[in-house]
Amino acid sequence: MSIRLVFLIFVIVIFAAGTGFLSYSQSTGISLSQAYTDGNVVITQVTPAGSIPHSVNITNNGNEPIDVQIGDELISNSSQNLVIAQNDTITKNSSAIVSAYCIQPSQRAVPGVKLTVNGTSSNAVIQVIEGSNPNDINNATNTQVQIFILTTGVNFYIYSGEPVAEVSNQSITYTKYRQIVTSASSALASRFNVTVNNIGNINQNQTPNSTDSINGFLNWVKTNTGI
Repeated sequence: MSIRLVFLIFVIVIFAAGTGFLSYSQSTGISLSQAYTDGNVVITQVTPAGSIPHSVNITNNGNEPIDVQIGDELISNSSQNLVIAQNDTITKNSSAIVSAYCIQPSQRAVPGVKLTVNGTSSNAVIQVIEGSNPNDINNATNTQVQIFILTTGVNFYIYSGEPVAEVSNQSITYTKYRQIVTSASSALASRFNVTVNNIGNINQNQTPNSTDSINGFLNWVKTNTGI
């Protein structure tokens, strides 16, 4: 067995152990998606249309804590689809209020509606949320509009659904709201280094999974060891 091969095996073992430990240390429970599949969680829309960000109540009826993650998507046929805006851990047999941004500008949120877990949002949406401040109304509004642009397009219709409710709640004009859309478009173009006309392509890139990361690491090792 060559020295290079021994080195490669050693590095892979260390990398795998480190990745496993990191994943374990960052996770204190099961995912929201798994909890929903198991039938152990109830998610309810709390805030009315126009709230930025929205609030949802998550009740954990299971025996394991639930790891709620930024980017978890929640959907409904009769209310607004949402994306979770904060990381949180909900202990067993307890409830928590969690912040979330809207996904569909044309729909309105309806308090009391039960929501379904629908996987994870795109990497672009997650990055925008991670850079936001849900506690600052101006920052949160700009973030909300950026998400509308990512999911629907730069020219999304502002005279229906959540935008109408947002304008009313904040007592601003549609001229002001259009200025927010323009500012949000520029912010997205700058963040992702694209032109405004190419913003529609940003949301196509999903968050890479762990298999992709491992394969990329192995390719790096092969390149740098000559194996």
